[in-house]
Amino acid sequence: MSRTATGAVLVSCLVALFVGPELGFGPITSTSRADTRPHVTPTATVVILTPPFIPQAALPAPPAPPAPQTAARGAGPDLWARLRACESPTNGGTRYRGYYQFSSSSWASAGGTGDPAAASLEEQTARAQYLAAHSDPSHQWPVCWRRAIGA
Repeated sequence: MSRTATGAVLVSCLVALFVGPELGFGPITSTSRADTRPHVTPTATVVILTPPFIPQAALPAPPAPPAPQTAARGAGPDLWARLRACESPTNGGTRYRGYYQFSSSSWASAGGTGDPAAASLEEQTARAQYLAAHSDPSHQWPVCWRRAIGA
């Protein structure tokens, strides 16, 4: 740093030190006028809103799976066998389990408990038919559903 720059910094510091309190910054001393200025503290109103308590009803038990013939459009035993044949070869310890490759959330939403792969074929088929009846099966099984229906 040059002498000129050093001098400029020194002068700036001295000005801030001596004139600063008069301008509202710097140390406030007994001789500065900043401590005699009125300090206005703004008032604030705090409003706390608490909604009234609304009791929540207990969640109903999931409905029983529908009968196999009414689960999906044209869904016969062949459709579920084709879907199962397409899905189950990929059952290699992934996050999808069972003959129809259920995720844990889809298995639970269909009313299943425990591990889908541990359930019987009949229960897995009933849960898959429930999912097909209550959602878009092409979203549940994006590849194998088209193959199973022959599209």
